[in-house]
Amino acid sequence: MQQLDLFADLSEPEPSKPEKTITLPKPTAGQYANAVARPPQPKPQQPALIPEAHPSPARPRLEFAIRPSDGPTFGEAVADAWHGSHGGNRMEIPVGIVATLALWPQKGHPHTLAEFLRGLDAEQLIACVREVAAYWWMRRPDLIDTASVLFRWAEEEKLTKNELAAIRATFHAALKANALDHTGHEDPAWNSDIDLMSWAVTALRHKSARSSLGEYHTPPEVCDMMAAQTLGTDPEQIREGYSVYDPCAGTGGMLRSSVNHVRSMGIDPARMTWFAQEIDPLAAAGCAVNMIVWGMGPNAMVACGDTLAEGDMWRRAVEHRKFMVERRDDAAAAMAIARALHQVEQLVSGGNAAA
Repeated sequence: MQQLDLFADLSEPEPSKPEKTITLPKPTAGQYANAVARPPQPKPQQPALIPEAHPSPARPRLEFAIRPSDGPTFGEAVADAWHGSHGGNRMEIPVGIVATLALWPQKGHPHTLAEFLRGLDAEQLIACVREVAAYWWMRRPDLIDTASVLFRWAEEEKLTKNELAAIRATFHAALKANALDHTGHEDPAWNSDIDLMSWAVTALRHKSARSSLGEYHTPPEVCDMMAAQTLGTDPEQIREGYSVYDPCAGTGGMLRSSVNHVRSMGIDPARMTWFAQEIDPLAAAGCAVNMIVWGMGPNAMVACGDTLAEGDMWRRAVEHRKFMVERRDDAAAAMAIARALHQVEQLVSGGNAAA
């Protein structure tokens, strides 16, 4: 797999744009032909007075599913694959797999990418998790730091055999359930029709655990109605810099409805300010991932904490963002120096060899 470009333009506060740094495999000759090869047939002779028929152009390959799986079906597919392979109780692994597919940088080719990913073994898929996390950490370090619980497991050296088998099975199940069809569009507006992170967390977490956390999945239709009533229908009332705040955001279902609502009024949500607070680290991580997937712009932030005990955490989120951006910039500078030194060493060693 080609290495991700971690030295791309990191200027702030431009909204994240789909990058083209991961090269998808190009179809080889006959890759999509029938499995049984047929010998070439002789071309039939046609009467001289009848013009030769020209073959019709090949139909373009259909990349997006016509009827992708709905949210509950997707969540059940992920949970069944993980538990059916005896993956254990580490929810962050299957949810991290869903996050990796949702955050895959190159958009527009879900079926081609799915075929490529299905051909990888567990270790190669884990490498994909690490590279996708690194790619977005260089662009939105604050959000990826909040979502780090979904990616840290990919750095572990000793995953069990059951976990490795479950990782591959969960990747395959998420692909079959159209994860990339839901999140693989170049236009982020098309990626916000469904909250895959919420459905994955809901299906994987036991009902008693959700009750103890006070966590309940709000139906998307209810979120849509509440967003429309809260924001109204007058575009003049929602100006650039308008802010939306959810103190108990979960994975961002209410924010998703708000994003879709302002887009329906011709307003770019990336020009607004979005802030979410959530007590559950796993849900807060899912919300951070969704802010990238849904194209909510550079002024979208998440704070993980207890809203009832701590109140407004906006200042903490701003300080966290500032700290992570500085840390990212320091890391980028160090890597640039290391790369330059490596190039100098190659030039010197090449000159010595020629001498």
